[in-house]
Amino acid sequence: MLITYSRPGTIGHDADPDAPAADLDPTGATCDASTYDVGGAPWRCTRRPGHSATNDPDDEHRAAFERGGDGPAGAVAFAWQYEHGGAGYGPSSSEPVHTVTVTVRFPESAGTGALADRIAADVLSNFWECDHDHVRVDVTSSTAAA
Repeated sequence: MLITYSRPGTIGHDADPDAPAADLDPTGATCDASTYDVGGAPWRCTRRPGHSATNDPDDEHRAAFERGGDGPAGAVAFAWQYEHGGAGYGPSSSEPVHTVTVTVRFPESAGTGALADRIAADVLSNFWECDHDHVRVDVTSSTAAA
């Protein structure tokens, strides 16, 4: 994740001329992508749905203040994107080009907690959250007679 804007905490409810446009949907519908900033605060994208579609290279997500928030309603508080230069222009691609094969063999006594779905989740956790839709992890399990 690349943080592209973070509202200065020193300006209160004043307008920030450096803030990106909120790009809110008039119906109130939102993209709803979410992330966390470096301090661990959660953020949810309030931009219109579909702003980061494949045919729209603008994958910057923006979280705007709501009425009664810590800043002016509708002003962007935090913005982020997943790829340098926008969707489809970053260092990643949705086309699979790498395959990694790992074989794990262990005795029954060592198999406590070694569940296929946990192994798949552990492998997936090694990739950026924006790439999870493009990473395929297939885990099969078999038991041989001792």
